[in-house]
Amino acid sequence: MYPPRRSRPWRTGTIPVYLVAHHAKSQLWHASTLLFGFFLTEACGIDARSMGWIMAASLLLNGVIDWCVGRWLRDSVTQEMIARRLQARGTALTCGFFLLFCATPLVPTDARSAWALATLLGFRATYPLLDVPQNAFAALLPLGRHARCTLLAGRNIASGLAAVAVSLVAAPMLIGHTGIVGWMIWAGGLSAFVCGTAWWLARMPAIENMPRPEADAPTPPGLPFSTILCALAVMIAASAMFRVIEPYYAAFAADGAGLLLWASVGGTLSQPAWAWCRRRWAESGVLIGAAILLLGAAATLSSAQRCSPIGIVLIGSAFGVGSGGLWLMLWADMMDRAARGNATRYVGTFTCVSKAAQAAAILLTGHVLAATPYRFAMRDPLSWPSLSMVGALVAIAGVCLALALAITVSRIPSDGTPARPHRAGRKGRAPDLQPPARSMAHGVRGASASDFPAIR
Repeated sequence: MYPPRRSRPWRTGTIPVYLVAHHAKSQLWHASTLLFGFFLTEACGIDARSMGWIMAASLLLNGVIDWCVGRWLRDSVTQEMIARRLQARGTALTCGFFLLFCATPLVPTDARSAWALATLLGFRATYPLLDVPQNAFAALLPLGRHARCTLLAGRNIASGLAAVAVSLVAAPMLIGHTGIVGWMIWAGGLSAFVCGTAWWLARMPAIENMPRPEADAPTPPGLPFSTILCALAVMIAASAMFRVIEPYYAAFAADGAGLLLWASVGGTLSQPAWAWCRRRWAESGVLIGAAILLLGAAATLSSAQRCSPIGIVLIGSAFGVGSGGLWLMLWADMMDRAARGNATRYVGTFTCVSKAAQAAAILLTGHVLAATPYRFAMRDPLSWPSLSMVGALVAIAGVCLALALAITVSRIPSDGTPARPHRAGRKGRAPDLQPPARSMAHGVRGASASDFPAIR
């Protein structure tokens, strides 16, 4: 007898459900990174310097636990079903701490700082239990290099839509001071959405464990992983500084018109184009294109059009499209490595560096805001908060150009002759998924994901 054939991702709907679950989780994360700083200073009455320390300490804790969880799970999470079940187990605890943090305005004024720090640390400490397995799921799927990049572009679209939802629903509540009741209703609804989609994903049928096609196997990386991590650290630090200051820019300089909404729209809509460009063109050319967009956004943010409607659309969209392209390149490179083994270890290391960089940037941003009367200084393009936003855009563009140069140099052989560029997908590319061979050998390759007991 042959073992029962397990369903493919597009037949079971597992990948669409995964994208919905990632969208829900991303709303939770975007709320914590985009709004919590503004929430602490404006809704909870905590000074900017304390806000910086609270946010930085919690993010650093999150990054360390990401790294620990990634190493802890590296030998046990080797199948996509295991990853899906583990991510479901961490949702309730994470969402509970999220709700407790959102209730900070209900706490007496003297205890708010301590309450905010304790509940935010709880949220950050439990978030990796949801985040690391859910991210590793993409590396554990039986996909080729290009199909995996397409899936990551879909993830980024889901994350971008999450940022749009946070910008349209939660951000106006904070900036408009609509009250704690509406804020808590939103937080409760979001928590229910995150828990429901995580458990829905865990209950989906198992995906057949097919070998990856040889013709579409991951190409050998041209850059060391340490170089990718350094680029990630600079990109995330600069992006975090820009995003933390942006709500203050929207509230006190742009009369409520935010850049992040247009950044989310631009980053979301551009993902299919970036995935297509990565498949057809050299990565160095893609990165140069992203750098040009980011430098254009920096120039507009420094000009007299920085607060005009057209200027806000151009700055936000160019930031979203440019940083979205770099983000996809970094994630795709990391996932190509993770797909070869030790998926959670690569994911945990990658997200650890990302969150440590955010912690450093938020700490610096808190000091920048505390050193200036930001409610008035945001209207001045030469003030420290305004210059910090411009500098962040230039830094991300610099990362794109540095990576493009490093990739070009790494492809030059020792004799100095440039290697012939590789145009992916031109010759007989095999399909990303092939049907499994109906042989007795299929049944003795090892235990399948369905051998593990279901979560009750």
